Amino acid sequence: MTRFLFFFLFLPILGFSQLEQPKRFEVELEGYDDEYEVMLGGKNGVILYRTLNDFNKNGGQLWDFVLLDTALNLSWQRRLYMEKNISFRGYDYSMESYFFLFQQTTGSSKDLKLMEMKSETGDTLRYTIKNFVPLNLTEFEVTNGAALLGGYYNHEPVVIHYSFSENKTKVLPGIFGSKTELVQLKVDDSSITVMVSDRTFDKRNTLTIKSYNIYGDYLNTYTFNPDYDKGLIFGRIADVEDIANLVVGTYGGKRSDFSQGLFLGAVNEENQQQIEYINYADFENFFNYMKAKRQKRVSDRIDRKKIKGKKVKFNYRLLVHEVYKQEDTYILLGEAFYPKYSSSNYYYGDDGGQLGGYGYNSDEYVPTNFAGYRYTHGVVAAFDSNGKMIWDNSFEIEDVLSYSLEQFIHAAFVDEGIVLLYLYDNQIRSKIISGSEVVEGKKFDDLKLSFEDDKVNSYSSSKIGGLEKWYGNTFIAYGVQRIKNLKDSGVKLNRKVFYINKINYR
Repeated sequence: MTRFLFFFLFLPILGFSQLEQPKRFEVELEGYDDEYEVMLGGKNGVILYRTLNDFNKNGGQLWDFVLLDTALNLSWQRRLYMEKNISFRGYDYSMESYFFLFQQTTGSSKDLKLMEMKSETGDTLRYTIKNFVPLNLTEFEVTNGAALLGGYYNHEPVVIHYSFSENKTKVLPGIFGSKTELVQLKVDDSSITVMVSDRTFDKRNTLTIKSYNIYGDYLNTYTFNPDYDKGLIFGRIADVEDIANLVVGTYGGKRSDFSQGLFLGAVNEENQQQIEYINYADFENFFNYMKAKRQKRVSDRIDRKKIKGKKVKFNYRLLVHEVYKQEDTYILLGEAFYPKYSSSNYYYGDDGGQLGGYGYNSDEYVPTNFAGYRYTHGVVAAFDSNGKMIWDNSFEIEDVLSYSLEQFIHAAFVDEGIVLLYLYDNQIRSKIISGSEVVEGKKFDDLKLSFEDDKVNSYSSSKIGGLEKWYGNTFIAYGVQRIKNLKDSGVKLNRKVFYINKINYR
């Protein structure tokens, strides 16, 4: 029998906005139990789900679903058998329901199975999405009346539109066969936007935005035309009411995959564009993650090149994650990283930021011993409505190595400014900034445990857990811990638990 434990945890109130951990949810994992995955539903709670080692007579596997409310109290639990020979492919929360996407893995049919689970009751609806094109799925979004599925067929991007009311599937026009890559699939209550990487007529890297109505009917296409010596690499579409499309992202050389700075590209309703470029060398705090001596050497090299009238070029890999709107200011949050390999013969640099170096060594040897992506720092930059950078700041990331590219740093907006935070080694690492200034330096807050004498076993403490923004300035930290307790009565000496800690900033 699964046992759920809930604990209230409080912190004292101090001068700055404080991290609070008011509640912890914990469930003990027995034997070879799978850990839970989580999906956030805003103020409708958080759902936990996992497979169980239980099969019905038809070979269908049992799934366990648990909904917690915003106080991490149990709302309901459902256990359902899913069909035989299907693979879980993705999830989304929309219209006060949790959606789970599966794909058949055997036979000639590659149809998709979609299960909708109502947040209030746990009642389910199931849909079959005819998959005329056997997609390698990478994107899944649900909006009012439709599910959108993006992926690749024969290395070409495809986006499928499925209508709930008509139970019909169609391929969005104008995407398949364009020899591009999907960058973003964005939906809202009235529109669908697909952004793909593309090439200009003279082979420069750029981005193209394709717009559709909620029924999947084609509306418009716009391709950015970057400066002749530049290429647009990656971007995110910002939510802006008075601009048809605002894209914030990274730019580099005309055909390079390494970025030299950030760009803001705006397209108005007349399809007129304006692009502003900000070189990393023009940032005030971009290199603050470096040690002081190295940072000074980089700064001196920038100054020397500028005095001589030479262009300063850095080559970074940087992902743009989110764009926030604060009154008339747009705030970008991104993270810099580099791929790490185990071979000592491979030249990749210690952070990917050598001047004119990284990625351009003609003698470099690329092995197959990929060891993961090493994150170096988060980047925060604010822009006005004209695309001019107002301020920038950064947050060093220590120790994080991940086999997949995902978002680690998140942001909370408080009276003092912006709290930047990420989870590593059972600690919440945070920093408070106000514009380009640091209000409070890096802090390390241990995740609160359930009992006074709980200790996380050191051999499992390096496991990276998850940190997700839930709603407002509320987050959850979650993962698996192996805990030892030598003193508290009525508590096991050793236990393996799946946990969720609620985190607030006030």
